[in-house]
Amino acid sequence: MQMVLGVQLPQSATLDAFVGRENAHVKASVAELVAGRSERLFVYGPAATGKTHLLQAACRAAGDAGQRSVYVPLAQVARQAPSLLAGLQDMDCVCVDEVSAIAGDRDAEIALLSLTEGLRASGARLLAADTCSPREIGLALPDLASRLAWGGAIATVELDDDDKLQLLIRRAAQRGMAMPAATARWLLRHGDNDVPALMRLLDTLDHASLSAHRRLTIPFVKQTLDSRAEP
Repeated sequence: MQMVLGVQLPQSATLDAFVGRENAHVKASVAELVAGRSERLFVYGPAATGKTHLLQAACRAAGDAGQRSVYVPLAQVARQAPSLLAGLQDMDCVCVDEVSAIAGDRDAEIALLSLTEGLRASGARLLAADTCSPREIGLALPDLASRLAWGGAIATVELDDDDKLQLLIRRAAQRGMAMPAATARWLLRHGDNDVPALMRLLDTLDHASLSAHRRLTIPFVKQTLDSRAEP
C-alpha cells in the first residue's frame, strides 16, 4: 500500500468503519470493486458524504490483501500529477480523489487518461471521486470523462440525522470515548451538525475529556462548548 507524497491513511479508513444507510449502496459498490468483481467506479456527490473515506478504505483493503494499491489526493499533488500518475501503471488498485483539481491541465489529464487505459489493459482497478460526475467536472479531454465513467458513476447523498448519530458514536469509540446516544442527539440538536464540524467537535471533546477525566455526559459536553464559545 502506498500513499503519494507521504499522505497517511487514517486508522479509521476502513470499509467496516463507514456508517450510514443513505450511502450504503455506494459502500457496497466500492466493496465489489475491492473484491475484484468490478474494475472501475466513479463516486461523486456533495462534500462530507464519505467519498474520501471510501477511496482510502479501498486502498487500505487492497493493500491488506497483498495487492499494490495507492491513494492519490489530486488536490494536494496537482503540480506533480503528470509525473506521479505516469508512475502508477503497475498498481493493482489506484484510488484517485478530487479529479477536478486537474481539470484544464492538459498534461495531467493526458497522464490520467493514459493511466486509465493502462490499468484497463492489465485488468487493474480504478476508483475515482469528485463532487461532480465525470462529464460535469469540466475536463478538457472528452475521452477522459468517458473513460472515468466507463465502469459506472454512483452518487453519494448528504447524511441524515440517524447516520450522523451513528457516525458520532462510532468515531468517538474509535478514539476510546464512549458517547451515549442521548449525548450525540443533544449535539445534533444544539451544535453545527455538518460532518466536518462534528469531527472537529470530537477533537475538542477528546482533549477536554482526557484533561478533565470526564465522561461525555450532556452537562460536560455543554460545559465544554460553553467554555469554547467564551471570548
